[in-house]
Amino acid sequence: MDGLPGEASAFQAALVLLREGRTQDALPLLEAALEEAPWHGLAALNLAMARMDLGRLDAASGPLATALERLPHHPEAHFRRGRLAHLRGQAEAARQGYEAALVRDPGHVAALCGLAELARAEGRAEASVTLLREALLHAPQDEGIALELARAHVAANQPAEALALAAPLLAREGAPGLAGVVWSEAVLAREGPDGARAASEAALAEDPLSPARIAAHATLLDAFGQTREGLRHWHLAEALAPEDVAILSGLAHGLWRERAYKAALPVFERAVALAPGERSLRVGHGEILFRLHRLAEAAEALRATLADLGGDERTHATLALVLVSQGLQEEARIATEAAGGENALVHALCNVGPYHPDMATSKALGEAARALRQRLSQGINPYVPVARPPGERLRVGLLSSNLGRHPVGWLTLPAIEHLSREEFEVVAFSLTDREDPLARRFRARADRWISFEPGARDQLVLERLRAEALDILIDLSGHGQGGRVRVLRHRAAPVQIKWVGSQSASSGVPNMDWMLTDRWETPEGFEPHYTERLLRMPDGYCCYVPPDRAPDVSPLPALARGHVTFGCYNNLAKVTPAVLSAWARILAALPTARLVLRTHALGDDPTRAAFLERAAALGMPLDRLELHGAVPHEVLLAAYGEIDLSLDPFPYTGGLTVCESLWMGVPVLTKVSEGFAGRHALSHLSNVGLPDWAVPDEEAYVAEALRRVADLPALAELRAGLRARMAASPLCDGPRFGQNLGRALRQAWEQR
Repeated sequence: MDGLPGEASAFQAALVLLREGRTQDALPLLEAALEEAPWHGLAALNLAMARMDLGRLDAASGPLATALERLPHHPEAHFRRGRLAHLRGQAEAARQGYEAALVRDPGHVAALCGLAELARAEGRAEASVTLLREALLHAPQDEGIALELARAHVAANQPAEALALAAPLLAREGAPGLAGVVWSEAVLAREGPDGARAASEAALAEDPLSPARIAAHATLLDAFGQTREGLRHWHLAEALAPEDVAILSGLAHGLWRERAYKAALPVFERAVALAPGERSLRVGHGEILFRLHRLAEAAEALRATLADLGGDERTHATLALVLVSQGLQEEARIATEAAGGENALVHALCNVGPYHPDMATSKALGEAARALRQRLSQGINPYVPVARPPGERLRVGLLSSNLGRHPVGWLTLPAIEHLSREEFEVVAFSLTDREDPLARRFRARADRWISFEPGARDQLVLERLRAEALDILIDLSGHGQGGRVRVLRHRAAPVQIKWVGSQSASSGVPNMDWMLTDRWETPEGFEPHYTERLLRMPDGYCCYVPPDRAPDVSPLPALARGHVTFGCYNNLAKVTPAVLSAWARILAALPTARLVLRTHALGDDPTRAAFLERAAALGMPLDRLELHGAVPHEVLLAAYGEIDLSLDPFPYTGGLTVCESLWMGVPVLTKVSEGFAGRHALSHLSNVGLPDWAVPDEEAYVAEALRRVADLPALAELRAGLRARMAASPLCDGPRFGQNLGRALRQAWEQR
């Protein structure tokens, strides 16, 4: 051993702890040993190994470099170099490390398994089988290797060999979760869906409390898209084997698909603690924190994943969503570019680009749409339309995860309700059923209602859509959460139309024929920026259903308070530095004026603190800024009674928020931008007869805000009559919109 007596003692004590499985307790001793003797190769190697085992991969790099320098002939140092590279997605560096370990120890089992994993990922299934067979010769009792070999046999289209290996392990349950998952893969490959289901049910009947058999059945149910039934089995398996990573992973992801985010979070946390090197678990953990609006924690978790495991498309893309939700548009752009691939194109088109001043131009969004369309055009399934007798009603499908109290519901329900029943049969395909008054109204109008489970496979969704022999399919989810717009690239109906639901730009989806729009959203000349044909409505592109329980419009607050209160209840993603600067200029010109912001992101304390720092740096008087997090919808509507004028953000303007503000009597000042999302407010304001509240640039935005609040009597008069004005406008005229929508659908059908 190289080193000194003092550090040798610490090192020996650390080894004892490591043998006992107390890796965390061994860390300070290993760090102390290495600090005393920086040349201690074994201390460096064991420190690197301990940090890797705890998921602190970034911190493992330094001591691992020391170990390689001091112990160039030690196979474990080279294996760990390969494993670290492998976890970070660096395949060639991983291969070099594994091969170097095998040069020094031809029977290094973990290195053989690492090379097999690389081979399977590269599509070389038979090479993976060969390597795992060799590994199993050196470690014949290792059930984990046997299970990986079974999985390799499945990939090599050798299901009989896979099942022969997996079946005995299903009974022994050395690793119940993995055994169940691999057995289900093997039996599905050999027997097909019906045979696999029967075999799984028989195995479960034989031993109904076997966590491996329960996990196997849950895995099959997930594969069949039966998430809810699968969850019941995952819960039982977890109760029987609470420390099994594969079972925890199945349970966590099932809860996530069901949007049971609060329940999923502790399961992800337990799984990550047990398997910190599993990227899917760590990214899933970050995504759950994001869905719970714990944005700063989500960003921290994802950045730690990138530091430990290196970059990949999904991690960067998820981080981009978190950052834009925090109002960090430029940081989100950088993460989007780092993601690359299809995710980068979707983010540039829908999730990040429309919020970023430089990315939200018509040209940039159009280029992203065309690039995405080209990418999605590969491998499209052929479509054979079903012959329809002439003169029958047109069968119109609605595909959405948001048919209820959601912007999709608030902005489309009146149109669907007033589509002529004599001319149109409506088939609703619900990707996530909702139980609320709007959802019940959608069900009442639909001639047929078909529900999918959240985990339904794309192929199943496509087959079900095609089986309905639709004439027209309207997508109401887009690239947003829960949407299946990519399914529609294969075409599920002779005419496919994109409408409300993540409708911030062209979808970029092949076989999406039309985009429902209007002359304000897409004036003449905007056609080159869309991959769809533009189906312009004569009024607005959507129709608002006012909430039944909205409070009455209150008097103008400024008359009683003696000062003006501005407000913005939009997502923080829309609040760019330019918006903050414009607001700061407005408040600077009105020393007694206040600004109230309400959005879920501001309920996250670190996100709120960071926002205040940015606002202060741009000249915002923080003592006149009032911030609130999320509140129930009725409370949010009532909160419009606190403000005199809504200041719309840009370049992504308000949509539903504009409608709600107007309904509550609060006029909205907007700056018109280029993209589709930059013109939502213009469309709504124009349809209620207030086009002069839409201005072309930031100078006019500031000047118009000051001009409007300088005449409080005029503002009070407008407020008092705004709800009645809106109710009588095309924006809220369901029968008129439904009739116009029917004509538009006929046009799309006739021009197919």
